[in-house]
Amino acid sequence: MNVKLRVLSAGALFFLGQAAFAQTTKKDTVPKETKIEEVIITGSYGIRQTAEQITGASVKVKADQLERPSAVSIEGALQGQVTGLMSTASSGQPGANSITLIRGLGSLTSGNNPLYILDGVPIPSGDISGLLTSQNALSLINPADIDNIEVLKDGVATAVYGSRGANGVIVITTKSGKKGKSDINFTTEIGAGDVAFEKFKMLNAEESTKLFGLSLFNAGQAADLQDGYDIAQSEYAWDGVSNYDWNKAVRRANPAFSRYNVNYSGGVGNLSIYASMGYLQQEGISRDSKFDRYNGALRADWKASDKLKFNMSINLSRSVQKGATDGSSFGNPTFTGRLMSPTQSIYNPDGSYNTNLYYINATFNPVGIQNENLEKGIFNKIITSVGADYQFLPNFRYTSNFGLDYTSGNELLYWNPDFGDGLNAGDTNGNGNLYRTFNNYFTWNWYNFVHFNKVFAEKHDVSVSVGFEATRTEREFNSSQKQGFPAGTRIKYADAGTNAVDMTGSADFRSLVGYVGRVSYTFNKYLTLAGSFRRDGYTGFTDYYGNFWGTGLSFDFGKAGILPGFFKSLKLRASYGQNGNQAAGPYAKIDQYSYNSSYISNNAGFISNVAPAEGLYWEKSDKSNIGLDFTFGKNGSIYGTVEVYRNNNTDQIFNVPNPASTGFTTLTKNLADSYSKGLEATLGFRVGSAEGLSWNTKFNYSYNDSRIKSLNGEVNPTAIDGNKAWLPGHNPTEFYMRLWAGVDPKNGDPLWYTDDTKTATTNNSGLAKLSFTGKHALPTHIGSWYNELNYKNLKLSFLINYQGNYSVYDRWAFVYDSSGQYGYLNQLSSALYDSWTTDNTNASQPKYVYGGNKNANAASTRYLFDGDHIRLRNIELGYRFTKDALNIKGINGIYVYARGINLYTYAFDKNLYFDPESNSNAFTYTASNLGVYDQTQPNLRQYMLGFSIDF
Repeated sequence: MNVKLRVLSAGALFFLGQAAFAQTTKKDTVPKETKIEEVIITGSYGIRQTAEQITGASVKVKADQLERPSAVSIEGALQGQVTGLMSTASSGQPGANSITLIRGLGSLTSGNNPLYILDGVPIPSGDISGLLTSQNALSLINPADIDNIEVLKDGVATAVYGSRGANGVIVITTKSGKKGKSDINFTTEIGAGDVAFEKFKMLNAEESTKLFGLSLFNAGQAADLQDGYDIAQSEYAWDGVSNYDWNKAVRRANPAFSRYNVNYSGGVGNLSIYASMGYLQQEGISRDSKFDRYNGALRADWKASDKLKFNMSINLSRSVQKGATDGSSFGNPTFTGRLMSPTQSIYNPDGSYNTNLYYINATFNPVGIQNENLEKGIFNKIITSVGADYQFLPNFRYTSNFGLDYTSGNELLYWNPDFGDGLNAGDTNGNGNLYRTFNNYFTWNWYNFVHFNKVFAEKHDVSVSVGFEATRTEREFNSSQKQGFPAGTRIKYADAGTNAVDMTGSADFRSLVGYVGRVSYTFNKYLTLAGSFRRDGYTGFTDYYGNFWGTGLSFDFGKAGILPGFFKSLKLRASYGQNGNQAAGPYAKIDQYSYNSSYISNNAGFISNVAPAEGLYWEKSDKSNIGLDFTFGKNGSIYGTVEVYRNNNTDQIFNVPNPASTGFTTLTKNLADSYSKGLEATLGFRVGSAEGLSWNTKFNYSYNDSRIKSLNGEVNPTAIDGNKAWLPGHNPTEFYMRLWAGVDPKNGDPLWYTDDTKTATTNNSGLAKLSFTGKHALPTHIGSWYNELNYKNLKLSFLINYQGNYSVYDRWAFVYDSSGQYGYLNQLSSALYDSWTTDNTNASQPKYVYGGNKNANAASTRYLFDGDHIRLRNIELGYRFTKDALNIKGINGIYVYARGINLYTYAFDKNLYFDPESNSNAFTYTASNLGVYDQTQPNLRQYMLGFSIDF
């Protein structure tokens, strides 16, 4: 097993704004009518701007909208709530990593994660695990402590973040206390779930035996079907009666969910405080899958004088994740639970595990592996910052903020010595295996800014900000492996192993400095011109420094007195800017060596294994955006936004072929270009009546087209993992494989098109050319529909999500839909009921032949499905008991609700049998992982009950 290493997207930026001192946060048991507001961050580096001064594309999501989906991680709560943003989990494993993209793919080979900032502190995103299938860094944050999230999308909105803004910026602001009366809130929610979407139809014992017999007959190894059946029954040693449901045995019937949060908000004099504690537990479908999280938060804001303000925040968290591997590993219960023949018993008559199975590996009993092996990760995080805001002269302010993020991981992978992976794992080293990894991630950041703001002649509003920022990020990784554990024991400590197999360690360091300037001019509150410039220096590139900038304009027709037609308000925005992507490794520019104990004649030495990337520099993203905000109807009850954008992503880092005689088969250079273009639209309607009835409905729609422009002059496809390839003019997530042409009705042979012209077919997979399919994994269309209806104290709301024009590929269908290649394993029911026979010549499946039918299960569009779907993401029905109605001393209100998550999924492809929101954890590139079903745990459908009490 290879211990995996992950590169984090850990930019470092901070937030400090006046809202930290003016904000009031009272937990209301019934969320008030809210909407997603078009608003830019107010307080990035202490920079302030009013609504009239907004020129960029950004969206704010409020607290109640974040808590509603009951998501384990914050980016999951954003799904369907922000135009241009796509967020899908890589697995149904609680705490697993997710893929979040803003306006398509920003890079082919480097990171695509947005920059995340929490109360001004940089936080890692992506997978931070070393041994676990995946661990989402953002799952350590409690959504209940968040006041709002602002998503910045275009060049001017992200300009002040310079070299880290190419993929967008997500700014998270936690809740702060209010002065005056103290409030305490307690919220709890419990629930259970099942599989959100799954249509696997596997065979039972009788059917499996019939199919095995059919395959033997079709292969000429049985005289007739009955003879084949008899041979199969003998091979399976099946009693002809028993039926063992392995898939059910490895799963929980109703995975439980629970969360508890208590928070305090209050203040004395000029000091306000917010404090909270929380606990969450989420079980997965797999019996050995579970995620526990413990959280604590404290925030204090002190107004020392009218000119001087301070703030401090600290967030603590600890998570414990247990789960199984995914992919094709025999230790993956999701995979093996389907493959295991239902003729095989789970336990022996004496109650011990059956480890003499008719299977690829006889000892891999998935139930036993779940019970006796262990995959566990413990992660601890602390995020803290201190800041000050000082108005030292009229119209002049100074802001400073220093913050830290520290994350540590302790992971364990244990294989028992008696069966499964641990049996004979170490050969001469003995049975059993124990891996252990320790990871530490540390970032500090400090910025200092001076701001000037003055209104001249009551019409000319001028703002200027200049500042400096320094960031240091360190990562340390250590791992060890032990084998030779005593048979019959389950001691999960290294001392029990007799042989130390491997010990490795690594560390890397990276530094960034930035010089920032921003100017904004607003004339008479209706015309704004804004521009930002940032010069960044980064230790990872040969040319340390790069320049990044953005400029924007907005014009408010209403405030200019030229509002057309029936509009209540109308504002035009336009922007252009250039951001960078510095997700390359910290040492790409220099020679890299590895130490080998048997370099020459068993003598130790260093080997040069990575060539220096001379001249390597930042990837760049040139962003253009035009937006229109409007309201009309009575009191502006109808509102909307339309955005059109284009992102040109240039100088992307790419590995190019190099003569092997040099010692390096590839060199890393800035050679690839791509673009994303699209349209985003929001249309909402809100109305209320004197009788206590209110209705708020909103539609979001996003269109994105991503394409490769150039690729080192390549005219031939460059294949990547996930059965995809890159070529200019094509979507970077387009599938590249044989084109399935169906079944030859004359003889049941598999057929493929010889090429993408689809003018000729062949039954020889070797003559079927790999071709671009025109199908890609990145959705072209994303939409959502939110409704909220309130009548007095009763509330009903729901959110429906849509994704369209994309495809998903079953990476392992060639095993359980194998046309006989793996006929002794359990198969999809279509293999028995719709495979070619002389009585069924129009079948959808080829003739089922033991050992395989002309490589019919080769990778092709046979296993590629449309992923288009509509999902009822969330529905909630709640009632608020007011203080007067309760008449209980000390209780200000109680809100009781029932909530459903992922209750219904409609897939447009009737043949799709796995969740359309499927991604892999196996590959390096985002483009590779997208749209690949990798036998991960299925996503959950959940039913919740909860209540919230205000004291």
